[in-house]
Amino acid sequence: MADNILSDFGINILEEEIDDVIFQTNEFLTDATFTGSQGPFWWILQMCMALAALFSIIVAASMAYKMMVKNEPLDVMKLFKPLVVSIILCWWYPPADTGMTNSGSSWCVLDFLSYIPNCIGSYTHDLYEAEATQISDKFEEVQQLVYVRDSMYTDLQAQADVAHKGTSDPNLIEATMEQTGVDEVTNMEKDASKLWFTSLTAGAVVGIDKIVMLIALIVFRIGWWATIYCQQILLGMLTIFGPIQWAFSLLPKWEGAWAKWLTRYLTVHFYGAMLYFVGFYVLLLFDIVLCIQVENLTAITASEQTMAAYLQNSFFSAGYLMAASIVALKCLNLVPDLAAWMIPEGDTAFSTRNFGEGVAQQAKMTATGTMATVMR
Repeated sequence: MADNILSDFGINILEEEIDDVIFQTNEFLTDATFTGSQGPFWWILQMCMALAALFSIIVAASMAYKMMVKNEPLDVMKLFKPLVVSIILCWWYPPADTGMTNSGSSWCVLDFLSYIPNCIGSYTHDLYEAEATQISDKFEEVQQLVYVRDSMYTDLQAQADVAHKGTSDPNLIEATMEQTGVDEVTNMEKDASKLWFTSLTAGAVVGIDKIVMLIALIVFRIGWWATIYCQQILLGMLTIFGPIQWAFSLLPKWEGAWAKWLTRYLTVHFYGAMLYFVGFYVLLLFDIVLCIQVENLTAITASEQTMAAYLQNSFFSAGYLMAASIVALKCLNLVPDLAAWMIPEGDTAFSTRNFGEGVAQQAKMTATGTMATVMR
């Protein structure tokens, strides 16, 4: 039953498989199965590491030349800085992949920097998963009740159609008039027409209610996946071009380049932790609205009498879910700001936030257009 309902909605409130794929997007940087012997950006990463190493050697040679030939004061710390940068470049990516050393180690500088954000992200992910289990059960209950409501509506719709067709049969009308009289037949026709019109109106509400539920789920997933994918794009860019930033920090005017890169890298890495942190609160909100929807659908499908009363006064059971999705989309836009707050003087990724706000605006315009089309 649930599979049929999911195929009707076309999307689930939680898509863990797709989330896992998106979070692993940058793994194909060195994936041999993607483009052959090397990943799609592996060549660019190698060139960046090589250029950074060459730049560091030139700067170190220039410093040594000035100290030895031009009789400048010997400053060991200045020569020590290119050495530190060169060590970082050698261990930038796992030596097992780069071949820089013979250790074959899978440890690298990027893993060291991302250790704390990943630990926090692991904890917030566990909180999110615990709440997601409850939401999945509640959402499945909603789907089953929606299926029951649609089945009961189909039965009542069939009864309304039979009554409407019966009042349209001249022979049946004439026979009924002879037995009960004209007034009784007139009342019967009015009741049949009223029931038929009510069933049509309720059917439109039921259909729109499912569309509202679908749009609510799509709006939420758009904001969720947009945040994840923006993080992966930014992480990929910072990973590939990071060596050049560290090499530029050897120049006097760009001494703070490495610190700015480090701030951005840690900030973006905290996106995952903050995404699940915000997602936990978002799921709490969904838990509330789904409980309300379950109560409404349970009351509607309690009996044929309650279903008939619902047809007389139809309403959208997914209204709160739509409101919760819009609120969730706004909350997800806070992820870049929250991640920046975790790092002293962290830069807020305005591009990610603006992208999320633009998607939210476009989703609301699409939803409004869809609803207007359906109403017409």
